[in-house]
Amino acid sequence: MNASNARQEALIFFLIVVSGAFATMFFAPSALKLFGFANMTIQEILAQPEESAGRSLLLYQAIGATLMFLVPGLFIINRWKQNNSINLLTKQKWGVIQTVLALSLLPLLLPLMDWLSNLWSDWGHQSPILKALFDEYDANSLLIEKMIFFNSLGDSLFSVFVFVILAATSEELFFRGAIQRLLHNNLKPYQAIILGAMAFAIGHLNLVQLPFLIIAGTALAFIYWISGRLWVSIGAHILHNGLTYFWTVSSGPGSYGEMSRQTSNIWQVLIFTAVAIIIAIQLNQLRKSAK
Repeated sequence: MNASNARQEALIFFLIVVSGAFATMFFAPSALKLFGFANMTIQEILAQPEESAGRSLLLYQAIGATLMFLVPGLFIINRWKQNNSINLLTKQKWGVIQTVLALSLLPLLLPLMDWLSNLWSDWGHQSPILKALFDEYDANSLLIEKMIFFNSLGDSLFSVFVFVILAATSEELFFRGAIQRLLHNNLKPYQAIILGAMAFAIGHLNLVQLPFLIIAGTALAFIYWISGRLWVSIGAHILHNGLTYFWTVSSGPGSYGEMSRQTSNIWQVLIFTAVAIIIAIQLNQLRKSAK
């Protein structure tokens, strides 16, 4: 791919992203209007005791994920499929063993993500510059829990769909299927993985969860590159979201964002992280031997 085509595709991609952002700002608030919360602030909606408040926020989240990530991702992937302007990642031999190993990476890295997130949170709450931001995030955790804890089965299933399936699928199509694929066509693999992880972290607009997002983004970027298959990274992301979601549900209100009530000890972090690194090395060796 020559430099001129690369710049053209990057510009088109940028315009699609901007269009998705504007569409989200225009259409997502309609979810609040549908349930009668049109002119309320988020804090006022949170104060409402009805479960319809949670439903309106959940629909708002679903529309946002669809317009911001899913539609742009599908559009650009389909564009590249039609004009062959951006190559697919190289697909090596891939089987059940490789899939199981790839899917295990994120769960094994959860203690590391939890440990670093706690350190980051402690520092942020003590920082004069960032304390207000971290305190605001703690308050906004109630917003997420409003969209998770429901009494009815239908609401709970919709919540699982939005947070576990829709979020994972839309983000993978956008960040891996579009952004990282574009990066791999112009950069070395490790550069594309690092920049793809950074894009994933920045795209969430969440400084408070930065360590968590960087590690998860790096792992997902590696999984996409090592497999060459988008469905593998989607599966890994769904598994990750499912684990964190059901941990929150089983732990009850006040547990969102925590993988444990107690910070992971350093030995647990080191052991699980070491196993994840060994698996990543093994996957890379299997990839080389399959050439």
